Amino acid sequence: MTDKTKTSLIRTAFTLAFTALTCLSCFFSIKFPTQIPVTLQNFFCILAGLILGGTQGAGSAGLFLILGALGLPVFTGIKGGWEVFTGVTGGYLWGYFPASLISGIIAGTPHVFEKNFDMRNWLRIGLASIVGFAVVYLPGIPWLIHFMKEEGTPYTLSQALTIGFTPFISIDIIKIIVCIPIAALLRPFAAKYLYPDDEKELEELMEGLKKRKDFMNRITGKNKRK
Repeated sequence: MTDKTKTSLIRTAFTLAFTALTCLSCFFSIKFPTQIPVTLQNFFCILAGLILGGTQGAGSAGLFLILGALGLPVFTGIKGGWEVFTGVTGGYLWGYFPASLISGIIAGTPHVFEKNFDMRNWLRIGLASIVGFAVVYLPGIPWLIHFMKEEGTPYTLSQALTIGFTPFISIDIIKIIVCIPIAALLRPFAAKYLYPDDEKELEELMEGLKKRKDFMNRITGKNKRK
């Protein structure tokens, strides 16, 4: 097995792992009277983007959505099928893919040389998380307005925000707070397996710096005995 094939298989495994986590989180939900439940599925979709990067994170979210569309009971409430996409929460589901993609793009591709506690890195991941959760609402709120209009009880934008956004702000803030340290700590670990060439490049860079230091020491005579 070539290194390229091995890396490809590992990347697939990471993508499938996040898809599985998103699917399994269908067992967790808190029902609100508004018919829109609290779920962890948006959390795992965005976390996939933060840790794996935009392309793979979106791939994980996309696979989750495809499985649900095919009828597998992977959506919140252990539901599946196309009718979920056209239900009251359908708009939010449509936001999962772009949310994972955009949050991953903002966070950037993970690298082995990232520092776990680099403040700039944490701020970038924090921004990516905030934008990711916000993106979920972009199709979610308009679809809620459309759905309620079709049901014969039209909502204004203010009513839709009161029902489909405001109650979830504090919960999403908690999710964001949890997302940031998890992503920051796991990104270097994931990069070690997803992008092994980066680690080799880092090792070569360190070896080059060591040789350069030894060379300069010889020139300046620091290695000579006194």
